[in-house]
Amino acid sequence: MDMAAVALDQYLASILKSNSTDRNEIKLEAGNPDFDMFTIYLENHNTGIHRYQMDVSTILYVAKGTVTIKSGEKIITMKSGNVLLLTEGWKYEVKSQKEDSVLVKLKFKPGFVYREYFKYFSYKGKRENKVIEQIIDSLGNEHVLWLKNNQITRASQVMQHIIGGYLNNDLFATALIQAELTVMLIISIRTQRMATPTNLDKTKFEKKSLDNYIDAHFADVSLADAAKYFGFNPNYFSNMVKAKTGKSFVDHVDERRMQEARELLAQPDISLKEIIGRVGYSSKSFFYKKFNQYYHMTPAAMREELFRQANINLK
Repeated sequence: MDMAAVALDQYLASILKSNSTDRNEIKLEAGNPDFDMFTIYLENHNTGIHRYQMDVSTILYVAKGTVTIKSGEKIITMKSGNVLLLTEGWKYEVKSQKEDSVLVKLKFKPGFVYREYFKYFSYKGKRENKVIEQIIDSLGNEHVLWLKNNQITRASQVMQHIIGGYLNNDLFATALIQAELTVMLIISIRTQRMATPTNLDKTKFEKKSLDNYIDAHFADVSLADAAKYFGFNPNYFSNMVKAKTGKSFVDHVDERRMQEARELLAQPDISLKEIIGRVGYSSKSFFYKKFNQYYHMTPAAMREELFRQANINLK
């Protein structure tokens, strides 16, 4: 591949355009067959559900266009230049991608763990240590780290160089790629410290912060976990939420679960049993009780009404 003759995004787009397979991912062969740090794939534009269960740590990079990812219960709209780190064992779904989009995936070899990789960044630096601890904690709780670089930033340019180095067979490519990956992540992290606050000011706790957390964790959230995330004692946190929002923490969680249940009821291919599990309830009777309190009708009646509104007839 002559990178001087064609831009990387154009080259990758041409691979997608000429592809005839119906697989969700298109594997790109490394220029050096001995390269063993990661394997690169392109997200295909074929139809169907693109849902993945991660068996290795993965980096998603949007080389061109816009791609919408569902990570857990969170929707992430990635634009050109954006990077998303996903931990091993996590699930995600490619909800949509524009026709001209190019989504690149770096799938690391088994055993690659971000926690071990990042700890070398902070070598004896107190400020750096604090930032890395926040990042590792975020990856541990959220399973993702979204780096909102854009296409013209240095971090994105380094990312493109990493992909180009993988495709070519130049001397010392592996050593250079390892170094560039470190550079890309450090530059991105520096920027994120300015763009995305990772520390929450306890004196300025906002409902929006709570809503965002519950939105990402409502299916398996607990008061203790939430309090730990925000840095409070559970009892203090519970009282503070009630005082600042007028509703208890449990009420907030139930409200979000009910909203999700209504959305899922509108989908005819999802059973009621699956919905109950998805929104975080283990008891069918308890779910019915909460649903009736919130909507003043049964889930079956709600589903029938939603189908009627959408002109869905399953009879």
